[in-house]
Amino acid sequence: MSDQLRERVFKAVYNKQEVADFKGNPLIEALPPILSPEEAYEKLSYYPPYDQNEIYLPTHIRYHTIPRINRFFQPVMQHLDLEQRFSRLLRHGYVSRVPQTAEFKKGLIDSRDIRSTASSITLMGFSGIGKTSAIERVLSLYPQVILHEYPLSLIQIVWLKLNCPHDGSLKSLCLDFFLKVDQLLDTNYYEKFGNRRNSISSMITRMGQIARLHCIGAIIIDEIQHLLATRDNNSEKMMNFFVTLVNEIGVPVMMIGTMRAKSVLQQDFRQARRGSGQGDMVWQQMQKDDDWDLLIESLWEYQWLKNRVELTKELNEILYEESQGIIDIAIKLFALAQGRAIETGKEIITPELIKRIAKEDLKLVQPMLKALRTGRLADLERYQDIMPMDIEEYLVMRESKLDLRATIQKKKDIQAQKRQNKNDEGIAIIMKTLTSIGVSADKAEKAAIKTIKEKGSSYSTTELISYAIQILEEPKNGKKAPRKTSTSQTLLLNIIKEAKKVKASNYEALKKNDYIKSPISELSL
Repeated sequence: MSDQLRERVFKAVYNKQEVADFKGNPLIEALPPILSPEEAYEKLSYYPPYDQNEIYLPTHIRYHTIPRINRFFQPVMQHLDLEQRFSRLLRHGYVSRVPQTAEFKKGLIDSRDIRSTASSITLMGFSGIGKTSAIERVLSLYPQVILHEYPLSLIQIVWLKLNCPHDGSLKSLCLDFFLKVDQLLDTNYYEKFGNRRNSISSMITRMGQIARLHCIGAIIIDEIQHLLATRDNNSEKMMNFFVTLVNEIGVPVMMIGTMRAKSVLQQDFRQARRGSGQGDMVWQQMQKDDDWDLLIESLWEYQWLKNRVELTKELNEILYEESQGIIDIAIKLFALAQGRAIETGKEIITPELIKRIAKEDLKLVQPMLKALRTGRLADLERYQDIMPMDIEEYLVMRESKLDLRATIQKKKDIQAQKRQNKNDEGIAIIMKTLTSIGVSADKAEKAAIKTIKEKGSSYSTTELISYAIQILEEPKNGKKAPRKTSTSQTLLLNIIKEAKKVKASNYEALKKNDYIKSPISELSL
């Protein structure tokens, strides 16, 4: 093994197992601990960094901040379910493969002696619903390659993800397998077994040997609907090969595809699924429920517009209506709306803007979205990738036994508390600033509360304080009096203006000039 490879792989650290079937099996003991739903939620989440000061960047640079949204990942119920199922698939696939036993060593020569505990999962879903992103987040929880040193001296490939070739060719899949393993282990399997002289049957045999030798935990095959492009009986051959992987070689297989893959997955692959306790998953459009609200609330934090707008019920509903619950479409609409808002100089997201973006910038998917919106069977049948599947009874029988909604609700409560804390902080800063320039505490509190209620806490300190001063200057009869600015107010606004020029924090500038006291100094005795 090269030094470079040794540095790149994860060195095995063996964890104590609580499940009797897993004890004494180094292939399972070297995996990360089994996650609770709460732990999985935290580890699957990915919120890209966000700096509110970026809204002051020049327009041509600010455009480049928006694509960061594409890296955002907010777990919902179906993602937690997927993580649990994959965890079971991987671990139980290793139960019959214990490297230190004579049976395992004999199985490297003759796979027929293996008593396979492997099973499989299929994941079908609408195009754009986030299947690939979700499985990649789940796979990121596991090291891909683990080095077992003395006394085992073996390299374990925990998972291998392949894309089904566009032409559905089994030979192309075999070549991709050799290439991916070579990239991971610095081997030369592609060169040895991938040349023209090797037949497909020979390549398949070599794949099985490599899978056993390197203890591959699971093989994930994405875009399985490409098998529909095959001629003759090639799709049947590939499905039979997957059955062989599971039943004879003992490697679990996960197959992912759009709804168009239904006809393929209902072929003989059911033989491999017969013993599966994991069930199959079908992801259709998201419903307008807690999962959707959590997703959009988290996404909405990523605004790079000068006129930041809080998420309202109307905006939420418009986004759902125009995306029909397709996550990829919703994220694209949100990103494109920001780009258009910057381009036009209006710097604000409105329901009308979202509708216009959907109509003008997402023309290609409008017929499909319209089909989902109307629910007409004749229209839906034209778009097999988003053809809903009437499997209500099937899904009820296999739905997760764990109630994960508490986890989702907990996250929503935390977000609500954060928003409240942010509002309270904004009110406190405005009140301190106003009272420092001679405004009575009662008036300062009323102006601060009204400012946060009408503007929200997402505006800059400068804008909030300026708005609060305007409220104080308005007479009780509602008529605007001629604007008069006191010396203190002028000084205050100048400090804030200077802070903006040097890109300093408004809060720090006001504190430096003794308009705001440090919370720590106020608490000290």
